[in-house]
Amino acid sequence: MKLFTPLLVITLLALAAAPCAHAQESSADPSAIKAKLKEMEDAWVKALINKDQAIVANFIADDFAGFSSEGKHASKSQLLDEIKNEPNTLTSSANENMDVHVYGPNLATVTGTTTEKGKDKDGKQFTRSYVWVDTWMEHNGKWECIAEGVMQMPKKK
Repeated sequence: MKLFTPLLVITLLALAAAPCAHAQESSADPSAIKAKLKEMEDAWVKALINKDQAIVANFIADDFAGFSSEGKHASKSQLLDEIKNEPNTLTSSANENMDVHVYGPNLATVTGTTTEKGKDKDGKQFTRSYVWVDTWMEHNGKWECIAEGVMQMPKKK
């Protein structure tokens, strides 16, 4: 019995500590999350150049909710249709000033600006810039954008 009691105490302590150790292991490094989300944001804007809906669809949650630069509500399917039917041709699209705030191991926001250059449907050159905020959530090991708000910046005079 004397040998059994310490063994039982050690076993119970180990079982009690296991969830804490697992939680610490699974808690992602905030700097790794920031780098991952910036990489995903950059891939997203590059996909717009080629109107690659598959890449964007892979980044967006099925229950995504967003607002376009025109102030219109956009679901995942509406956003993907917008990409597919975009009448303008982009020659470049680049993010700048991205700032990631990690709120927990599976929730973060990314804010930034995007500058797009290209030609409209009439062949006229344009440059336009947007400010935006995306909310990301990790679900089953995959980061997905769950919400977005975009606003076109006024043209510089």
